[in-house]
Formats: sequence, C-alpha cells, structure tokens
Amino acid sequence: MEKRLLLAPSMGCCDLFDFARQVEFIDGRADFFHIDIKDGNYVKTYSIGPDFMAALKGRTTTPMDAHLMVRHPQWIIEECARAGATYITPHTDCIESDAFVTINRIISLGCKAGVALNPAAPLEGIRHYLPLLSKVTVMIVDAGYAGQRVIEQMYDKIRTLADWRRQMGLDFLIEADGSMNGDVYRPLYEAGADVVVLGPPALWNKDADIERAWDVMQGEVNSALRDAVRS
Repeated sequence: MEKRLLLAPSMGCCDLFDFARQVEFIDGRADFFHIDIKDGNYVKTYSIGPDFMAALKGRTTTPMDAHLMVRHPQWIIEECARAGATYITPHTDCIESDAFVTINRIISLGCKAGVALNPAAPLEGIRHYLPLLSKVTVMIVDAGYAGQRVIEQMYDKIRTLADWRRQMGLDFLIEADGSMNGDVYRPLYEAGADVVVLGPPALWNKDADIERAWDVMQGEVNSALRDAVRS
C-alpha cells in the first residue's frame, strides 16, 4: 500500500460518561486529535474550547489540531497555543483581511499553521500563502450542520490541491472533514487526501464500546484503501 489515511477523531464527540477511557484508548491509535472550537456565531453551535486542550496536555501524546470555527480566530490563537495545540486551523473567510499576519502569528507561537475551506470557498484565495501552511482542511460539507450528504465536487477540489502541492514542491497535509463514513474513504484517498476527520458516523456510532467501534472504522478504512490500490 503506497500510503495510509491518517486518522483524526473529533475529540469533542467522546462520551462524557466514558471520557477518560475513550481518550486513553484513542490516544494510542489516532494520528491527530481534532479539536472543533465553535463560537455560536460563525457556526450555530457551541463546543469545547482551549481549556479542553489544556486538560489533555501532558496526559496524552497525540498532536492536537485546533479547528477554529469562530468568526474572530485572532482572539484565541494565543490561548490555543498555550493550551498545547500543535496545529491551529482557522477558516479562510475569517482571515481574508489579515491572512499573512494570522498565519505568521500562529507560526511565531511555535505551532503549525493550517487553514480550513468551506465548500464554496475558492482554492485560488490560498495559493499565495500555501508555502506557509502545514495543513489544508477541505470541508466536504458546509461547516456546522449535522447530517449532510458529502458534496462530491470536493473530491475535485482535493485533487486540484494535491496537484498544486506537487507542482509547487510543497508538503502540507490535505485533510478532509465532514460526514465521514466508509463510502467516502476511497474517493478521498484517490483524490489525494492524507487525513480524515472522524465524527460520530465514522466512529462513535459504530458501537457503544469505543474499542469495537474503532475496529469497525479501521476495517472500513483498510477495505477502502485495499480496493483503491487494486484498481
């Protein structure tokens, strides 16, 4: 197999009544902790914040990615860095007026800079600062709305981004986020995605026990990649 998909469980989805066990189990298996931070403004829901990451810092070893679904990400970048974020990933439409300042600030704090693009956000808008990025997250559904179908045009968006990466000699990760499940791993992999974000449909809804749920999810990922390599 040429490569594998890196796994980034969305840690705010952990069962609060089984939280410690789930975190400990996932910490030994995930490639990243995906930390969705929502402000009730940019998206209509609220979630965990930098204090959640601070609670994990020192007790886990998996790199944390702060996905900032907030209208003014500049206000909490330093908090996220102090809380232990390895990656800080604001949305492109929230940093349009100060993208270089924001990205360079993230890097100056010792973190890796990412950006996230909603489905309607154009790729061309990030081309000039791609060399500064360690990760680009392509939302394959509109951010903040549960239960959506995957927008299949995003496979082409990922494919274009992978082409740019190759042409420009860059090495940022391409992450796909939204409505993840067994039927999308193969097209994402074939398009050029490196990382998939796992929410409840991809992981927690597979079984009430996190160990069995992980086995089911991992089996779906492995099967999809085997099929992709054989074709």
